[in-house]
Amino acid sequence: MPGLMQPRSSSVGILARRLLPAVVLLLIVPAAEALDPPHDSSWAIDCSSCHTTHSSAGGGLTTVSGNGNLCMSCHVTGGLAAAFPFVAADQAAPSPGLPPGTPASGTSHRWDSGAAGHVKPNAGNTSRGDVVPGGVFAGRFPKTYTLTITASGVAGVAVFSWNDTLGGGGTGLTTGADVPLNEGVTASFVDGDTPPSFVSGDVWRIFVRTDLRRPTATAMSSRLEDGRAMCSTCHNQHNQSRVPFDSAAPAYGGAGTGEGRHFMRVDNANGEMCVDCHDARNVLSTGDGSHPVGTGVPGSGAYQPPATLPLDPSSRVACLTCHEIHDSATTDGSLLRSANRTALCIECHTLADTATPAAHLDPGSSGALWPGGQYGSTFPAITDSSQTATCANCHQAHGWPDTNDVNRDYPRLQVDLEEKLCFTCHDGNPASADVRTDFQKSSVHPVALASEVHQSDEPATVTVRHVECEDCHGPHDAVARVNLPGPSTVPRPASGPLEGVRGVNLAGNEVNPASYEYELCFRCHADSPNLPAAPTQRQFPESNLRVEFDGSMASYHPVSVQGTNASVPSLITTNGWDETSLMSCTTCHNNDDGPAAGGAGDNGPHGSDWPYLLERRHDTADNNSQFNQAKYAMCFKCHSWSSLSSGASFDDHSKHVSGERTPCNVCHDPHASANVKLINFDTSVVTPFNGTLEYVSTGTHNGTCTLTCHGKEHDGYTY
Repeated sequence: MPGLMQPRSSSVGILARRLLPAVVLLLIVPAAEALDPPHDSSWAIDCSSCHTTHSSAGGGLTTVSGNGNLCMSCHVTGGLAAAFPFVAADQAAPSPGLPPGTPASGTSHRWDSGAAGHVKPNAGNTSRGDVVPGGVFAGRFPKTYTLTITASGVAGVAVFSWNDTLGGGGTGLTTGADVPLNEGVTASFVDGDTPPSFVSGDVWRIFVRTDLRRPTATAMSSRLEDGRAMCSTCHNQHNQSRVPFDSAAPAYGGAGTGEGRHFMRVDNANGEMCVDCHDARNVLSTGDGSHPVGTGVPGSGAYQPPATLPLDPSSRVACLTCHEIHDSATTDGSLLRSANRTALCIECHTLADTATPAAHLDPGSSGALWPGGQYGSTFPAITDSSQTATCANCHQAHGWPDTNDVNRDYPRLQVDLEEKLCFTCHDGNPASADVRTDFQKSSVHPVALASEVHQSDEPATVTVRHVECEDCHGPHDAVARVNLPGPSTVPRPASGPLEGVRGVNLAGNEVNPASYEYELCFRCHADSPNLPAAPTQRQFPESNLRVEFDGSMASYHPVSVQGTNASVPSLITTNGWDETSLMSCTTCHNNDDGPAAGGAGDNGPHGSDWPYLLERRHDTADNNSQFNQAKYAMCFKCHSWSSLSSGASFDDHSKHVSGERTPCNVCHDPHASANVKLINFDTSVVTPFNGTLEYVSTGTHNGTCTLTCHGKEHDGYTY
């Protein structure tokens, strides 16, 4: 019959001895367990179709040797069960863990594997013996063992070496029974009926997966083949009374029989068969290292009940909600119900913007394709381009071990810790922006101080301030910003890379999502409980940026509302700026080699080699070395030195800044002030005169000062 797995003659006796007890159990069935359609005469099937009393080919009086081969004698193209055909190549061989160059494959659950994996001989082997894996694989990473005969002979004489895809190995080992490899797996070398049993150079591979155990249900555990599952481990070919996980089956949840009930070995309405062998993945929380099962799907917030995916009879997620045991839509061994992995996820998860779509989820341009761990994670590269922009590039439904502690998985089913996860792509390759380098500069948003602290549902104002990539960038919503807006009379929007993030508005209330860029900044730099104290060296100290920029102060840089000064002669207007224009936080706080600074780097306040995350140089040391315009490049980005030095707004600007080498910040607060014209003296330089420290405006470009500065007393000095 085409597609059958023909065992070597040396294996027939072995299989007979191992299968006889199980098959005898199958033959001795109660009268009530009569054959049901299609395993009955309606398909021209009776006992003799599978069994013979004399001269049987199989060890259990079966007409074909091997349980899987027996089933496939009908379940093949052209067979009696041609509507449900299988071939050996259908068996799942998922990645990761496969040898380099071996593609993932398969549309069906294996029927020759178990807790010790499954073994495959090289096609060119001439040995007549077999290798049988044993034990229970206890490793945390899937992998493949390669066993190579190095000296010919029978079992107990032949010598072999082995290695695995994670770097383990051994040499000069004698073949025999239950020879230990590592991580709980053994190899037994079984002689063939005719020599040579094991020939030098011949190779076997043992493929092992994580989180597997032998079934505990007696009905299943009594039907294993060398510890490996076979068709009859899960299917009772003589009885259809058990309830399957299939809402389309007749009498779903009841006790009836008939077509569509899949010949389950035990009840499986709630995925009982799945969680028996895959018990480690029978969890209720992602914190336990796998996608939750046995739990309902909330109908609000970040979740919604699935429209097409099946749930168990109690409307809970089960393994078979996402996986199809046979004839899956995917061909890579993952056995998923949909080849579109993102479509599968968003049946329940509403967090991702797949309509716009978000940049990470855009298969046409900027979509993510995991290049392999770069900064600690061992999760290998996803090389299948059809998986571009799918959720699986950052999340694995069954988790991935943390390299620093393999006894736990990365949080939130990620393939790495948050910042390293982002840096893996945003280090200049494949994403063009090298954000990782920016965070290595001398002044940065300190993302390295917190990892996995941010939660997607946390309030905008948190109890303990922290900053992670997700605090400012929504990975499921962010899109590329093509052009930054120029001078405008409205605040800079929280758009592009800032999409989908919470913020705090001018009234101090949470907004979700934030509408304006400054609302993101207010999350940490406004009403946070542990906000740093106001600077003590200022005449009018204030640390809450929301208060400084909400329009209540006497003067402020116009970030959120229009400024109070209608006449600013020094303002550079050639780029479209005027007194009605609004700026943004990133007008000043930005990458020092980004496009706004004339460089080729990326945009954003990730890092700068200038203090306070400034885009350009701004010296604050008083009485410094000889004046140079470059020392105050941040101020001169918007304000003309030629205008300032000419005295258009204050006739002693040149004297103070150039002649006496007094930095701008000694008199002006770069954010806001309770006084006009951003006058907020640095009290470490400017002190009271006879107990008075004040600046009073007496009109446009006119005022008086009473103070002491650089030892000079100003008693109502007028300009």
